Amino acid sequence: MNSLFACGKTDIGLKRHRNEDNYAVEPECGLFVVADGMGGHAGGDTASSMAIETVRNFIKTALSDQEITWPFGMDHSLPREINIISSGMRLANRYIFNASKGMGTTMVALLVRDNKAYICHAGDSRLYRIRGNSIEQITEDHSLAAEEIRRGTLTREQARNYSLKHVITRAIGINADITCDCRVENIMSGDIFLLCSDGLSGMLEDAELLDIIKGSPPPLAKDEGGLLEEGCARLIRRANEKGGHDNITAILVKFK
Repeated sequence: MNSLFACGKTDIGLKRHRNEDNYAVEPECGLFVVADGMGGHAGGDTASSMAIETVRNFIKTALSDQEITWPFGMDHSLPREINIISSGMRLANRYIFNASKGMGTTMVALLVRDNKAYICHAGDSRLYRIRGNSIEQITEDHSLAAEEIRRGTLTREQARNYSLKHVITRAIGINADITCDCRVENIMSGDIFLLCSDGLSGMLEDAELLDIIKGSPPPLAKDEGGLLEEGCARLIRRANEKGGHDNITAILVKFK
């Protein structure tokens, strides 16, 4: 596995009464996850917490046990790592759906193995890659606004003021089963991955995210861990400065 440094932070924001975001940073096994409990649904914080714990526990077990029983079977056309993440997310979906109708959460998960990034997501929690001086959104939102953008009926600028921009078209726990979007990306030295809830991406343009992450390092941050911790803090601080309309969660992962 690549040498990596990682940090995650979450914040309630300025408008919400509780934080429905949850996240996991597990650098020893290369696992990073953000879940955003859906506002307007009962128990969003419970759903995101259940999803994080289920996915984390399943993935850790699957990585250490080659003889696990696959809860949904295995798709042999896909890498084992993708099967592991998607099975964990489907298991979380089953538990949340059975626990209470109405709970839901978005999720984006990154598993790093052997110079590759295995990514699965459902909803509008995002993963970005910063490579050199450019930023790219790797995941595609499952939302009405994103669908309109893909159809060409809305621009990205118009989507920010779209009346239905918060309507999610896919999420964990809403239906009896879930299909996650999955992909594999090669990792290059110096790459930085940002996983975040829409409380961050909904407040800051891609160029702002890039500027903050690649900005001048603070004088007291003497190592990569300190730089990433300050980067997460600056991202959250900026989202709050622009209104802090939602809970804000950010994970930064940098590869050496």
